This record gives sequence, C-alpha cells and structure tokens, in this order.
Amino acid sequence: MPDKDDEIKSALDIAMARAQRLGVPSNEEKQQVKEEKLATAGEALVKRYLNGLPLRDLLIDISKHTGEDRDKVKQHLQSRLLDNIDIRPGTANDRILEAIQQLTGDSGITQAIVGLIQEYGSALEKARQEKLGALEAAKLDELKLKGISGSAIEPAIESSPEWQKVQQGLESRYRKRLEELKRKQ
Repeated sequence: MPDKDDEIKSALDIAMARAQRLGVPSNEEKQQVKEEKLATAGEALVKRYLNGLPLRDLLIDISKHTGEDRDKVKQHLQSRLLDNIDIRPGTANDRILEAIQQLTGDSGITQAIVGLIQEYGSALEKARQEKLGALEAAKLDELKLKGISGSAIEPAIESSPEWQKVQQGLESRYRKRLEELKRKQ
C-alpha cells in the first residue's frame, strides 16, 4: 500500500512532466498574463471604489504598483470608471468624475462630461415643458373615455408611451455624444 508521501510525489511528478511538455512561456505570453493581471486589478479597484472605497484608499492601492504597471492599472481603472458614467442626472457620476480627475490630473474631460450631463438635463426639461400640455391633454382625454374625470385628476405623463419615446430619443442622442467624449479620452 503506497503511503501518502508517495502519492504526493507522484502527483508532483505528473504536474512537472506536464509542465515540461507545455514548455516555458514566451515573453509575449508572460506579457499577456501580466496585462490581464493589471486589467483585473483595475477592474477590482473600480468595483471597490463604486462600493464605497474612499478615494484616498483608491490612490493608495494604485501607488502599490510601480512604474509602467501603475500606469497600466490607472489606464484600466480610468477606462472602467468612464464606462460607469451615466448620462441621466442623479446618478453616482460625481464620485466617478472626481476619481477620473484625480487619475488624469486633467479637469477638461470631467468638465466636458458634466457639461454634457447638464445639457441633457436641460434638453429633457425643455422637451417636458414643450410636450407637457399636449401629453396632459391626451392623457386626460384617454381617462375621460374611461369615465374618469374631474378637477383633481393629474395625469402622470412620465408613464405615458409618448413621453417615454421622447425621453428615450433624447437619451440615445446624448449617450452617443458621451461615448464620443469617452473615446477621446
């Protein structure tokens, strides 16, 4: 009956034989593995940051990497942060933009994104004001056909298909512009 040490040795021997058959990884393969590790590190930092990691701790974690590795982690981190920006007002954009500004040292991209988000909010409000009367009248007519009427009735135009279509159209246009800004970065 073989003892446990023999079993371990044979498993180690098998693993070593397999490793020899596969050969030593090339420099390109090593670089690819390193690149994947740095991308994973950047992705993990984004998740932790978006889940509440303070900015100073994020910067400390980045500083644990050196030289080119630090630059790659920052690059992956910045890319993932940009992916998480939402054109709709009221999202966690402020926190994301603060981190991007710290990483890049350039407030130009953050100001451009903030301006675009504000422009979208203004365009949405303008469309709402322009469509409000017509949408309210249509909704009131629809309710009246169902036998619902009175001075206390306030139709919720935000839930109407017409408003949803207007909102989606605006959001689509501004998302495209946001994507263009992200690509420039």
